[in-house]
Amino acid sequence: MRTTRTTAAIASAVVALTLLAGCSGGGSDPTDDATLTYEDSPLAAYWEKLGGSQDPEDADAQMARSEEIVAACMQDEGFEYTPQDTSGMSKSFEDEDMPAWDSLEFAEQYGYGATTSSEMPMNQGGGEEYVDPNADYLATMSESEQTAFYEALYGKQTMSEEPTDEETAVEQEYDWTTAGCQGKAQHEVYEEGQIYDDPEFKDLMESMSELYTDAEKDERTIAAYRDWAECMAEAGYDFANPQEAQNSIYDKVNEIPYDEEDGSQDPAALAELRDDEIATATADRTCQDSTGSARKVLEAQFAVERDFIDAHQDELDAMVEKAAQADKS
Repeated sequence: MRTTRTTAAIASAVVALTLLAGCSGGGSDPTDDATLTYEDSPLAAYWEKLGGSQDPEDADAQMARSEEIVAACMQDEGFEYTPQDTSGMSKSFEDEDMPAWDSLEFAEQYGYGATTSSEMPMNQGGGEEYVDPNADYLATMSESEQTAFYEALYGKQTMSEEPTDEETAVEQEYDWTTAGCQGKAQHEVYEEGQIYDDPEFKDLMESMSELYTDAEKDERTIAAYRDWAECMAEAGYDFANPQEAQNSIYDKVNEIPYDEEDGSQDPAALAELRDDEIATATADRTCQDSTGSARKVLEAQFAVERDFIDAHQDELDAMVEKAAQADKS
């Protein structure tokens, strides 16, 4: 199903932006409000200034720019390429009928979203059917010409069997230079020139990346997870923290083999796992709510962030200023 790859590449960019927004929006100081969320992150104001916009229009503009780069690149490779209309695509990943991802209602309906993604409203169809704007052009090509087109677009695809010896398996890191015009576009729009890669702020970024490890080791976090684990034990589960609970489901999903022909997983196996997922996620969220662990973990994280800001105020301000100057140039 080669014609779906471009859509998948764009969707990945939207999901990445959505996740970033979910973890770093808002920027207000946490209060005593019981509805404390990730959006109250003290570092959020800095991420916003460094380009972490949550505005769907900004995401649409980036996707449109990516498609323009792909088209120019494909022309250089000797092919015609009609950019996809990405307007409003970022909003298609939102659904007003969906409960909040961190709510008990979501857990009761969709678990962690591992086996239930097809049940979510945005995946139920009913919208306009996707039409590849390059389909007619591709139809005029021979099989070898189509292969060349896709290699120019995505890079040469190599298929190999998964290694059976885990100790000898080598993880392949993504290299945009081998990912064709799509790789070039993704790099130029989402990676190139990012202030995060500036050598001047290398030490600052490394320290920032350790923040969440520090938060996990914080005594307040440890105490919150201990209360949560005791609650889960009463429900018949043995996990140290919510991430372990969620990973237990995704690990089981990953054990279900893929069909070699269509790349799908056994629907019967997924359906069998679904009940386990819903039950685990529901117990997880119930315990987070009843023990207050979710809020306590966020309080610990935000306290660590505030300490970091106090210790690195000048460096953070300098990074924001340099990023702003780069945008003007």
